[in-house]
Amino acid sequence: MKRCLLSIMLVGAVFAKTASADSANELFNPNPDKSDVIVSMPCGGIMVFKKVYTSNDTRKIKDRTFNAGILDTQSPMSQAVNTRYVQGAFKDKKGYYYLIGKYELLKGQFDILMSKDGKCPALNKMSRLPAVKISYFDAVNAADAFSRFISTSNDLKKLEIKSAYSRLATDEEWEFAARGGNLVTQSEFDAKLPPMTDGELSDYAWYQGATSANGKLQLAGLKKPNPLGLYDMFGNAQEMTVEPFRAVRAGRLLGQPGGICSRGGSYLSSPSSISSASRTEKPLYQGAKPLVAADTSTRFVLSSSVAFDTKEAKQINDDLKNLGEDHKYNNALSGEASSIAKLNEKNQKAFEEYQLQALDLKKANEKLLSENSSIENRANQLKSVNEKLTKLNESLSKSNVELNTKLVSVQQKIMQANSDREAMQENAVTANLRLGGFLCRNIDYEKSSVDYFLNILKISKKQCDADKQRCRTYEKLKSQYEQHEKLLKSLLTYYGDAIVNAETNFSKELFKKQLADAKEAFGLMDGFDRYVDLYLKHLSSYSKQEKDLKKNQQNWLLQCSDNK
Repeated sequence: MKRCLLSIMLVGAVFAKTASADSANELFNPNPDKSDVIVSMPCGGIMVFKKVYTSNDTRKIKDRTFNAGILDTQSPMSQAVNTRYVQGAFKDKKGYYYLIGKYELLKGQFDILMSKDGKCPALNKMSRLPAVKISYFDAVNAADAFSRFISTSNDLKKLEIKSAYSRLATDEEWEFAARGGNLVTQSEFDAKLPPMTDGELSDYAWYQGATSANGKLQLAGLKKPNPLGLYDMFGNAQEMTVEPFRAVRAGRLLGQPGGICSRGGSYLSSPSSISSASRTEKPLYQGAKPLVAADTSTRFVLSSSVAFDTKEAKQINDDLKNLGEDHKYNNALSGEASSIAKLNEKNQKAFEEYQLQALDLKKANEKLLSENSSIENRANQLKSVNEKLTKLNESLSKSNVELNTKLVSVQQKIMQANSDREAMQENAVTANLRLGGFLCRNIDYEKSSVDYFLNILKISKKQCDADKQRCRTYEKLKSQYEQHEKLLKSLLTYYGDAIVNAETNFSKELFKKQLADAKEAFGLMDGFDRYVDLYLKHLSSYSKQEKDLKKNQQNWLLQCSDNK
């Protein structure tokens, strides 16, 4: 199919303009506003857009996080709360923004874009209706035709936009704009509908009922706009988005893509079903033909490539390397604070007992080494030492098994991201600091245990070499040594995992801010401050280090176990 654009390029000014500029403006922009962004179309037509700002940060990767969906919904598959991200492709002095259609794609605009052989269609009042009974592919083809036309337009240069193309809005772009974007407060943004200060839903949307649409599609722009100046976001014609529908799954979108994702409800929707979170799935095909519906249209967005050139690509790559400095994501550590505290208390008691008995064993060992007695006398003394050691090891083994199991669970939960809520973020960072300090302390204690058993093994090895009957004791001690060495390696692995996940998901400034709370959370359990400080030190320096796991683990081991 030859589009209007291609005909312009081939035959020049063969279009006979069927409407004056004034009449086109009236049809396609019945409610003009000074903030309108007007882009020319073939045949003297126009399409009007509004800027939707997402971020005032200088970095493109600093996208906007927001919660889509609503809490109280009868359709959690499509409307449950889930985390989304949005970022504009264009930038001005106010920040990054994207351009979304002020109105739905109108019938007259669709007819112009899809006209054949360069013939401009006649425009009339009905040209102001939303373009319905079009398939998803029709909408994509119309956006393609508009993209080809604007590539030769001077309108974008006025906006200081290097290049742009037209497409259907993404699911995220649609909902962010429908909720009011950055022009509303957080409580207004999270509400079921954006603030309607000048009336009720009936003043802003066409829906099912004799007092509203009464079963008929209505002209665009007759109701009041939302806070961003966008008309008919709710009701009238529901709007197809560019990507497939995905169900909501526990705070995120399900991996399976489905049919067409339509937003906003229509003139056939009940008023109670209309909200900022309204999402429905429609099949792409009806039998062998693409699906079309009398209440379904779309809304265009002007977008662009992520990077215009190699210079911008390099800048984005550089920013991504430092992303750990300013991430505002959350992770699953927030739910672990209480359980870790209980485990800390239990292990604290076990290690206090360990310290007392270890001191006794150290004195006994020193005495054993200093005495110039026979092997038989040393063996009797060693037997007493081993009995105490065995009893201590049984107690510690039970505690360490619980610790090891818990750490595996924590490691798995660290890697699962929760929704981005500020209050939970602070709790999560505090819990991460506590976990890091807890692991560093246990690395210290396990290193002491490994060193202690290594010294005992040297003595027992000599006894075994002198008398084979005593080799059973040596093998038992060797097994205990290997258990502690294995646990030490596990602790170092979990410690590294905690650092990597924290560095990836949270701001270092936030960790510094929560440092005092993390130390205070340990309460009366003394000795943790040093380990928490060490963990923060390791976390802060991790992004600048070579990702040599063995070298990093050796460094963490030496510093956590350095008691000087």
